[in-house]
Amino acid sequence: MITVCAYCGSPIERPAYSRYLEASRHFCNRTCNLKMMNAELNPTRMTYSTRVKIRNARLGTGKGKSYPKLFGRHLHRVVAEIKIGRKLMPGEVVHHENENKRNPSPENLRVFASQSEHAAWHAKKKRGDAK
Repeated sequence: MITVCAYCGSPIERPAYSRYLEASRHFCNRTCNLKMMNAELNPTRMTYSTRVKIRNARLGTGKGKSYPKLFGRHLHRVVAEIKIGRKLMPGEVVHHENENKRNPSPENLRVFASQSEHAAWHAKKKRGDAK
């Protein structure tokens, strides 16, 4: 039996004995199902304005001991991406030159290719021969 996806309209082939034929809507995959449910049940979910409201409500509620965040992402990582002109690759580490994790200024940030490279830099610094 052929039916169509309720979200994207692509044809779906189902066996005639399928228990899904009794359902009022059919979806080609879980992604289409979730998109349709989210669009119907919560159409304003996590729009930019919603994210701004949530961010503003949470600002200043912490103890100021961790990295500042921008829409759920560490601010220093966002600034480092802008500084290098691309997204950070998985495994890349952003280091704060002055060791102050609350200072995300571009001059204070350095990107290392891996945690091992970052740790090696700290080991050299501890010995006194890092620049």
